[in-house]
Amino acid sequence: MSQQLRQLKSRIRSIEGTWKVTRAMEMVSMSKFKSLEMPLAMSRTYFAKLDSIFNNLIAVEENTANAYFKSREQGALGLVVVTSDTGLCGIYNDEVITQAENFIAQHPGREVKLYVYGRKGTGHFRKEGMAVHKSVAAMHGRLNSTFHRELFDAVLADYDAKALAEVHVCYTVYKSAMKHIPTTEKLLNIERKPVKTDGSFIIESGSKGILPDVLPMYLSNKMRLMMLESFVSEHSARMVAMKSSKDNAKELMGDLILLRNKIRQATITKEVIEIISSAEALKG
Repeated sequence: MSQQLRQLKSRIRSIEGTWKVTRAMEMVSMSKFKSLEMPLAMSRTYFAKLDSIFNNLIAVEENTANAYFKSREQGALGLVVVTSDTGLCGIYNDEVITQAENFIAQHPGREVKLYVYGRKGTGHFRKEGMAVHKSVAAMHGRLNSTFHRELFDAVLADYDAKALAEVHVCYTVYKSAMKHIPTTEKLLNIERKPVKTDGSFIIESGSKGILPDVLPMYLSNKMRLMMLESFVSEHSARMVAMKSSKDNAKELMGDLILLRNKIRQATITKEVIEIISSAEALKG
């Protein structure tokens, strides 16, 4: 009985340590998540306006000769996959990696060049024997002004060199703390969208003079927004996963403490019965 109590006490201490760790990780993830919510909202608003201006700009240009608008038959498909550096974030990485693998499966016979953001994605694809053309560490989802530039510049350079026919991005769209949607979106070539112009856009120097300057800014901000969506989704997923682990540890710890108290009470009761039985035997 005493051996069982010692084992229970050891398990309780171990689970209590796990509870403390998961609680601390939940608080850290919550802090990072809260710090990125506002930048994401501002980036969405900024890009929505930039997208509107860009679409109105190309709508007035009937024959866009820029290479970013032309479809190509030759060249590989570029696939950017945005994952995290670390785990403990539920199925966040698994979902976006599955999305990328589905994209590859949908294009049999086509060469797909992988540009992976984050160690988890890089490790997975290399373990599966797939070549990773460019890998960038995700800095644990920390935000700075140029976090997207290294991967974006590599993709753009290969596209400009005509090594890529198209560029697609697998990332995670943030909807709410409990909902993230893995998706694949085309970055290049740019496809025209039907836009109804109301005449409020006046282009003084002509679209041909503005388009070369706007294009890189548009593409860069689009890539930045996609990665920022993934950053927020990552911290949100980790926050939820750590909260679930913390709650499970607390529940299990409560059950073990209750079992320990029952065993202790049974031991005390047994000892009391033995003392009373001995006293009665001495009387007789």
